[in-house]
Amino acid sequence: MRFSERVNRLELSQTAAVMQEAQALKEAGVDVIDFGPGEPDFPTPDIARQAAVEAIHQNFTRYTAVAGIGPLREAIALHLNKRTGSRLNASNIIVTCGAKQAIYNLCGAMFGSSDEVLVPRPYWVTFPEAVRLSGAEPRFVGTEMDSGFVPLSADLEAGINDRTRGLIVNYPNNPTGAMLKDKNRDEIIGLSRENNLFLLSDETYDSFYYGDALPGGTSFLSRWGSDMDGLAVVGSFSKTYSMTGWRIGYAAGSPELIDRLSALQSHETGNPASISQKAALAVLDEEPSKLEERIDEYRRRRDLIADSLNSLPGIDCPRPEGAFYVFPEVRGLMKIKGCGGSVDLAGMLLREERIAVVPGAAFGMEGHLRFSYAASMDSIRKGMGRMQRFCQGRR
Repeated sequence: MRFSERVNRLELSQTAAVMQEAQALKEAGVDVIDFGPGEPDFPTPDIARQAAVEAIHQNFTRYTAVAGIGPLREAIALHLNKRTGSRLNASNIIVTCGAKQAIYNLCGAMFGSSDEVLVPRPYWVTFPEAVRLSGAEPRFVGTEMDSGFVPLSADLEAGINDRTRGLIVNYPNNPTGAMLKDKNRDEIIGLSRENNLFLLSDETYDSFYYGDALPGGTSFLSRWGSDMDGLAVVGSFSKTYSMTGWRIGYAAGSPELIDRLSALQSHETGNPASISQKAALAVLDEEPSKLEERIDEYRRRRDLIADSLNSLPGIDCPRPEGAFYVFPEVRGLMKIKGCGGSVDLAGMLLREERIAVVPGAAFGMEGHLRFSYAASMDSIRKGMGRMQRFCQGRR
């Protein structure tokens, strides 16, 4: 069978591959401690589940507007305005089948075969593939652990040429949990405007911030200004509200951009699931203290896993300010174990200790592993006990 060049260039997401391998072991009865997937272990809030049941009883099961129901688009705009001080309305919002679709649609709408798109490394695994599926090519810009995995202006500027069309950023970051300071965001905004780059900011983890309160939050919306031309912000209900399977994301941009995205989505999938939209609309009214409780629990988990990893030989684990991942540097452990790379080390952990992690190579940065701490405290303690045994070479 002959496949298109576009599909032949794709590989299964390595995070998905880890999930599949770990799941196969679990189904075989193996006790696996799974630090691989970025999926919250909290249940979907009751307010969302009840709204979905009510939608079913009311037969809200038909097509909706492609860009999402009006009340949800307006509610997302209001939510972002409260968080960032922006002045968005429903015309600035499109609801999508998860944040991935929003990112793919934006790449398809903004980039083409003669373009390059700057992507800081380490990157979420879907960014390069979404760029390639648009026909463009990713141009990677390195970051360093010592500088907080934040791209330096000089390095971004050095990557720009006459083909550079866009820049994709993701903070709070997957896989590192890194954050941008206001100064960093202002530099990126200035560079984007000066070079006529389309800035795509994936802010899926915007609620997962563990530092002191920031005026305007962590979003580029708080620094960009009222004219949305040149910027799109992507968000999701999956992580904040434990709604991964409901598949509701969104993009915020200029009305002109939202109209183009709607036209694209009309031929691609049509509207997101009607019932999921009703659940998303309801969950935006969740009592804020509920989310604060979940964030406090994630903070405790972060501290436990970071402290545990830093106590082990050959591992250097920064304490992240956001998201729910740690991205320790493990070159010392690779040397101790005689591993050729992070893929080999991740394989050893799964085979020998039944610990599932994602190799740094999946994110474009060798010598690291990603651990998700979207897992219970008991699971983290148990997993760190196995890590200690692995690092000390005891069976």
